[in-house]
Amino acid sequence: MEQKFCQSCGMPLTDENKGTNADNSRSEDYCMYCYKEGKFTQDFNMNQMIEFCAQFTDQMNQATGWNLTPEQAKEQMRQFFPHLKRWKQKDERTLVEKATALLAQCQEVTLASVNADGFPRPVPMSKGSTAGCNEVWMATGADSVKTSDFGLNPKAGLCYSLHGDSVALRGTVEIVTDDRIRKEMWQDWYINHFPGGPADPNYVLLHFVGTEATVWINGEFAHETI
Repeated sequence: MEQKFCQSCGMPLTDENKGTNADNSRSEDYCMYCYKEGKFTQDFNMNQMIEFCAQFTDQMNQATGWNLTPEQAKEQMRQFFPHLKRWKQKDERTLVEKATALLAQCQEVTLASVNADGFPRPVPMSKGSTAGCNEVWMATGADSVKTSDFGLNPKAGLCYSLHGDSVALRGTVEIVTDDRIRKEMWQDWYINHFPGGPADPNYVLLHFVGTEATVWINGEFAHETI
């Protein structure tokens, strides 16, 4: 019998690891890790899938008897994946739409302020609410260094990345202390940092809006004005 492969991640497809269609029947094209109830489990493009799968190079070597490095495994996938059903279909989204989807997948961003000495100060931050590919809300302390930085200079950089794709933005940050907006943007997990809830006096929002972007997604590179 001819060996079948998952048409998303390329792993050997067997009766035991087949995914499910919308009617709960077994998929003849995709594995259970990629496809469930008629939908892909991960909103990946081909490059992201390759980077994700490369994490399991050791398991792949053990199963096949190969001795590939992660880079060698990725090169093999770059040759193989374009022939798989999922990746033969052209992604018709614009680059901005792809960047928006990437931001939705990310849990953290890196935000850079400019300190009083003129040096950039990048820090990782948990993402709050977002809009499009260039607007991010984040919670921080009113007494934080970054709040002080942005109080003196609103210029900012923000970047996010996942599985080899990335977006770097240049824009500005507004420090938001309005009670209505603080309540509207409140997320339950903020209570771990602001025990007073939405009315906690140390709870402020940083509202970043980017106007220029450098985008690298699925092998496509561009500078964009937003």
